Amino acid sequence: MPTSEERLTTLEQSFTTLQRDVAKSIREVNENSTILLGLVQTLTQESKQTGLRMEMLKIRLDQLETKFDAHTALLNEHTTLLNEHTGRFDHIDTLLAQILARLPEKP
Repeated sequence: MPTSEERLTTLEQSFTTLQRDVAKSIREVNENSTILLGLVQTLTQESKQTGLRMEMLKIRLDQLETKFDAHTALLNEHTTLLNEHTGRFDHIDTLLAQILARLPEKP
C-alpha cells in the first residue's frame, strides 16, 4: 500500500495534469468561440447585403414590369391600327375587284 506521501505526490501530479488539460480545453473553446463569432458577424453582414440586393432586384423588376406594361399597351394600339388597315385594304380589294369586273375586256 502506498504511503500518504506517495499518494499525495500522485494526487498533485494528477491535479497538475488536470489543470493543464482544463487550461488547454478552455483555450480551444475560446479559439472556437472567436472563430464562431467571426463567422456569425460575416454571415450577418452577408445577410444584410443579400437583403439589400433583394430590394434592389425587386425595384428593378417593378421597373421592368412597368416598361413591359407600357410596351404591351403600345403593341395593342399598333395591333388595333393594323387590323383597321387590314380591313380598309380588304374593302379596297373588294372595290378594285368590282371595278375590274365592270371594265370591258381588251380585244
